[in-house]
Amino acid sequence: MIKFFRRIRQKLLSENTFSKYLLYAVGEIILVVIGILIALQINTWNEERKERLREQAILKSLSIDFRTNIDNVDDAYNTFLEAYEASVKLLEIVRADDTVDGGEVEQLLDEVINKTKSLDIITGSIDEMLNTGSINLIRDIKLKKQLSNWSYYQTDTEDDIVIYRDYLFSFFIPSLTNKALLRNMEVPDFFEDNLNLKEISKSNFNIDYNTTIRTIEFENELYNNTLNYMYAINSYKVFVNYLNDTLELIEKNIND
Repeated sequence: MIKFFRRIRQKLLSENTFSKYLLYAVGEIILVVIGILIALQINTWNEERKERLREQAILKSLSIDFRTNIDNVDDAYNTFLEAYEASVKLLEIVRADDTVDGGEVEQLLDEVINKTKSLDIITGSIDEMLNTGSINLIRDIKLKKQLSNWSYYQTDTEDDIVIYRDYLFSFFIPSLTNKALLRNMEVPDFFEDNLNLKEISKSNFNIDYNTTIRTIEFENELYNNTLNYMYAINSYKVFVNYLNDTLELIEKNIND
């Protein structure tokens, strides 16, 4: 092709037809420019195709992680709800005038202390996306905004859980030292079955729950702990709503 154009150019020069040569030269330049533009467009298409493939890979990874996180938050939410309900029942026992059933108190305290499960959040795909700037590959503006808010929702939820755990383990449980027989409570069920540990026997001490838990001090301590459950439950609800809304947007942008 190059030899072909060279021959034409040489022929025009030998014929001394400058106007024809100039016209030919302009045409040749136009053809070169068109070729460059076509090459650039093809390159742009290829880059666009690669970016769309990367976007789809990110969206699919996010979809898997968000589905797992929704299940994990729902699971933790339900255990906190059960612990909250046990706290409310215990508050009603403190308020009542009838004789306290020690076994019921110990069962409810066990649910208050040991019922909740920790929240395990999968952050691999979204952390990688945010840390590498790959979020810019997401074309859906609404979805991009939702994903950008991830840190806010995650941190807000974790902060409420930290407050709950700090109060429970640093204050509430130690406050029960002379109020309840902690030894009579069930061993948490998250331990492995094959530990082969000797079973812990029940306490031989007797305690009068009618006097130990029916005090302003214990009622206030239990009430504050119950409020912490409410904050955690609310945070879980807000977080799972965010996860569901974001997952819906993610799946709308995944090509079948």
